[in-house]
Amino acid sequence: MRYLAVAALAMGTPVSEEATVWVFFSPDSPDASRILEQTKGERVRTVLLVERYFGAREPAGPFLATIQAAGEVRVVDEEGLRKARELGIRRLPAVAVVRGGRAHVAAGSGADVRELLRCSK
Repeated sequence: MRYLAVAALAMGTPVSEEATVWVFFSPDSPDASRILEQTKGERVRTVLLVERYFGAREPAGPFLATIQAAGEVRVVDEEGLRKARELGIRRLPAVAVVRGGRAHVAAGSGADVRELLRCSK
């Protein structure tokens, strides 16, 4: 009987889902490398949003810093675009912590990722 009670308790205990940290930026947005530095050890998904990019201009310093901090970035990212629409991303850079069906979103290069992670638990 004890084993049955322990099994019932274990089954009723919700398992904490791993959070995904989505970081949205563009060639024209302020530097998002500070946001990316705060995501060490987390599952991170970077999304490059480009509305229009005309001409042969050189990439801006903040964009290059963000790319360097991000590492791998998809050039064509339909899933990232869908997630940006779903979350209502309007200002860049932006960060969203998604866990289960809940999302916590902040915009601006000073966003506190650790606070968003705490809120999402």
